[in-house]
Amino acid sequence: MNICVVLAAVIVGTWNGNWFPSGRAEHRAHPDVERATVDAAAQAIATGLKRLDPEGTNDVILCLGEMRGPKAVSNLIERIGRPGLKTAIVSAYRRRDRFDMQQNAIATTLPVAESRWSRWKAHKGVLPPRGYAFAAIVIDSSTTANVYSVHLKSNYGQGRDQKRIQDNRDKRTESIRQIIENERPRKKPSQKRPVIIAGDFNADRWRKEFKEERMFVSLDDAGFTDLTRLMPPGERYTHPNRRHGNSLLDYIFCRGLKTSAPPITIGTDGISDHMVLFAAVETR
Repeated sequence: MNICVVLAAVIVGTWNGNWFPSGRAEHRAHPDVERATVDAAAQAIATGLKRLDPEGTNDVILCLGEMRGPKAVSNLIERIGRPGLKTAIVSAYRRRDRFDMQQNAIATTLPVAESRWSRWKAHKGVLPPRGYAFAAIVIDSSTTANVYSVHLKSNYGQGRDQKRIQDNRDKRTESIRQIIENERPRKKPSQKRPVIIAGDFNADRWRKEFKEERMFVSLDDAGFTDLTRLMPPGERYTHPNRRHGNSLLDYIFCRGLKTSAPPITIGTDGISDHMVLFAAVETR
């Protein structure tokens, strides 16, 4: 893997933690297991940060998914050991009658001007699950970026049921439509803020089974840059799978920011079925 060091940049990372830190949907793992999971995940993230920023001088934005809740996020952030890295926002989705164990979060070393979370809204009969975590992050004195951490609808259990396949695709498309609408300039186009959308999109734009996905076209048309396009094709994956082949499910999309190096991925030693994706971005 070729590593390019980018100076004076912001390091953006995204990771789906797989029911972090339990690795289980409803029940907790033993406390010793969870502590070991937190330590291993923190080490993987710290390794990725060091590869792109050996001197530790650049600021950081992390977009996290499948976090059990605020304590899980704070424990992970503490163990990463990056000076100044703090939680900006953790969502509080509910699933039926209980707290959802798949929360989104954002952590950063930069000042936060605003933070919130939201569930997706129903639109024309389509209601995606979960929602997004949002933070307006001050990159420099003249640049504030709107950052979204997302975990879009999965294909779990859909099999070859064409109706379910289309329903899942519609839910992903609707989620992205809502973010694009959020970021549509209400006044002068020149006044729009830079935007980062990062997380698990649960679709691989490079595989034929996802050729009908419309969300990628919507993002392209709205002026977003898919940073994973810069990756060598053989390294362009975040979900390794020996049986079905490697897939690119996690993305970092930017608008109003640039990058001069391809993103990198870091494995998490079986803690999650997703790798951590990192990219260095700069203001234009």
